[in-house]
Amino acid sequence: MGRAPGGPADRAPSLGLLSPEELWALSRTRLSLRRAQSLRPGGHLSRRAGTSLEFADHRPYQPGDDLRLIDWVVYARHRRLVTKVFSREVEAPLYILLDCSASMGLGGKLLFAKKLAAALVFLAFRSGDRFGLYPFSAELQSFGRPRRGRSSLVRVFQVLVELSPAGRTDLARALGTWSERTLEPGLCLVLSDFLAPGLRQGLLALRYGRHAVAAVQILSPEDLSPPILGEVRLLDAEEGRGKPAVVGPAARRAYQENLRRWNKELAQTCEELGVAMFFFVSDGSPVAAALTLARRWRP
Repeated sequence: MGRAPGGPADRAPSLGLLSPEELWALSRTRLSLRRAQSLRPGGHLSRRAGTSLEFADHRPYQPGDDLRLIDWVVYARHRRLVTKVFSREVEAPLYILLDCSASMGLGGKLLFAKKLAAALVFLAFRSGDRFGLYPFSAELQSFGRPRRGRSSLVRVFQVLVELSPAGRTDLARALGTWSERTLEPGLCLVLSDFLAPGLRQGLLALRYGRHAVAAVQILSPEDLSPPILGEVRLLDAEEGRGKPAVVGPAARRAYQENLRRWNKELAQTCEELGVAMFFFVSDGSPVAAALTLARRWRP
């Protein structure tokens, strides 16, 4: 049962990121993301190898797996090495990797992403889970262990308020660096427009880290349907370089076709890597987006 606005669990200041009404809507929802891999006891179902636990599934054998957990019956029948996976209740640390490069500053994308991140960490806070925020552009801008509690929530909100868009995007480098430093698998959401190369390498690095990963693409209305402007000088928001161009109906159609192909490639990459994909437009509600993620993502 939800609590009335102003209850003890809802008094953490949002620093203007979320309204009291939005906090109330979020306080009625429990973030329940299943089957994160973790070693800590907690309130979420996870797949962790063990002999005294309930059998859940098989997965392909990986070097270093306990040989006692190989299903030799499957091997005898199909000549495939698979490892038995068992389920138990564990905590699901929530990691939010937030793209704050210059391109995210266009069309309100970063503001939407910041509010979405605030809503997600508030949901994790309400569930008693640990959470961490990791802004990045070309480089990972900050790093730390996920933590729980009101003081951690306030610190995350403070970081979000102070974030501003700058620099170019390097998904491969930033996500790869974060994955190398993060030893505990958990629930990893990447908030970005994904309009940059390196997305496959970056997402693959997260999967190698055994994280449950969701790619959350945020585009602006202008990204989807740029206005017809005539003769203009186009400026690369991240590189600062410009060139003259004529933005007419034909150019807009060509751009939209390229965007469609790019997003199709992103979706195919996510499917191949076992990464969930969500799409939101920056003129929508970040809180509604957070509730969509909480209800639909089942890693």
